[in-house]
Amino acid sequence: MRVSRAFTMFVTVALIGVACGDDITGIPSDVEIYRADVMNGANELPTPVTTTATGSGIVTIMGNLVSWKVNVAGISNVTVGHIHRFHPDTMAGGVIINISPTAGGTNFTGTVAQGSTVVTVDSLIAIIRAGRAYLNIHTSANPGGEIRGNLRRL
Repeated sequence: MRVSRAFTMFVTVALIGVACGDDITGIPSDVEIYRADVMNGANELPTPVTTTATGSGIVTIMGNLVSWKVNVAGISNVTVGHIHRFHPDTMAGGVIINISPTAGGTNFTGTVAQGSTVVTVDSLIAIIRAGRAYLNIHTSANPGGEIRGNLRRL
């Protein structure tokens, strides 16, 4: 009797798993994921910055909720961080979302910014979706931006 109950339970769980098997990644279908793989000083505009600091970031959009996580290596004295909109290649773009990084000390490595915000202006999300946005981390040594990386949809 116990074996048949256990077997019935196993089959039931297996069937539920198969029925739900269309979402093999565990990521809801309405979540958009964008990544800045290469954040460095060479990407800064209008003048590249000489720095050994690097980073990468993930930005997700679900409805009007924009979330981010930015990891850095070897950066010192972070002041601010933003998601910016692109301008021509010779200019820095305007800020569309402040990502409020932690200040960090000298030669900081780790997560410098993580958070989310509800965006009430659809055009801000449209800029990210159009591939016209980038992540930028600013420091006291480079207030115009220390490292920058373009956001690309995964």
